[in-house]
Amino acid sequence: MKLYVIRHGETDMGKNRVIATVEEPLNEKGKEQAINVGKELNSLNIDLIYCSPIGRAKHTLELLNLKKDIPVIIDDRIKERDVGAYEKVSFDDIDWEIFWGYDSETKYTKLESMKNVYKRVASFLDELKEKYKDKNILLVTHGGVSRAIYWYFNGIDNTLFTCENCKIYEYNI
Repeated sequence: MKLYVIRHGETDMGKNRVIATVEEPLNEKGKEQAINVGKELNSLNIDLIYCSPIGRAKHTLELLNLKKDIPVIIDDRIKERDVGAYEKVSFDDIDWEIFWGYDSETKYTKLESMKNVYKRVASFLDELKEKYKDKNILLVTHGGVSRAIYWYFNGIDNTLFTCENCKIYEYNI
């Protein structure tokens, strides 16, 4: 099984280094990123797509312009981390490594911990491994979820893995 993971296209809040889990539309660069990565993805043998229910991920998926016969499943387990009171806070106003670290709840108590994000994503990935052993799956998701996926395959640590917009990350299961 191959797992392909992409983070949605760029948004203005992301470009301006502001935390956003709300419905934030893709900007023009984000739309171009999605169209361009779609060309690469069309050359891969994708059997199934899972997508976050958040609009920027669904818009990215739409712009990928993938083959129409690939089933798409919208799944809440790969939506972005709930940042609660830190919505629309500048990256410069938080300790990035602690905020996105596995034990982030130690300082930032009013948000979904990365530990919880990891547990939800790990459970999701365990299910994919069991159900789709011989399939190639694309996930269209977000930065926090991409970090949890990285930890799943590489071990949990506080390495500051940052997922680029619309870059294909490939994992073999």
